[in-house]
Amino acid sequence: MKNDERHELNLPELTMRGMLLGAILTIIFIASNVYLGLKVGLTFSSAIPAAVISMAILRMFKNSNILENNMVQTQASAAGTLSAIIFIILGMLMIGF
Repeated sequence: MKNDERHELNLPELTMRGMLLGAILTIIFIASNVYLGLKVGLTFSSAIPAAVISMAILRMFKNSNILENNMVQTQASAAGTLSAIIFIILGMLMIGF
């Protein structure tokens, strides 16, 4: 196959739809992780549920792709990391701040 016969496919990765969906899922997972962390004392990983929810929602749009889903999943997986702040806040309360 020659270079001039190659077919290039340009898939959009950074879309407003993906950023908005990622932000919404991140807020939902942070809130649920903080609630569970304060109630039970542990948090859960949000990467796999976020990927499944993102695939289900993005499937409704005909021009969505796997790169957009990957961006949404990466955004929402940060919710587990961000919700770990509850343990720092509790520790600061215990030492008197």
